[in-house]
Amino acid sequence: MASVWKRLQRVGKHASKFQFVASYQELMVECTKKWQPDKLVVVWTRRSRRKSSKAHSWQPGIKNPYRGVVVWPVPENIEITVTLFKDPHAEEFEDKEWTFVIEN
Repeated sequence: MASVWKRLQRVGKHASKFQFVASYQELMVECTKKWQPDKLVVVWTRRSRRKSSKAHSWQPGIKNPYRGVVVWPVPENIEITVTLFKDPHAEEFEDKEWTFVIEN
């Protein structure tokens, strides 16, 4: 029933495809005594869609061993194609929220 409702909401709207690119270069993570990561992955997600970076090692800092960095020697680009909808009487496209999650 949810897919029918989505289609009804899009009636009369113009669909446009956009391609977004996220470029991962460096990630700083601060941890606690109880938990420090081993390998970290950046995940770009929306509902059931999910794009992940490759796993990279977390390197603790010298000054603060609970604050570390993940560095991509060559920036990693992740691409996503998104369909955005626009009402013909509106100036802007409808919002679509995507989330970046850091996973161990």
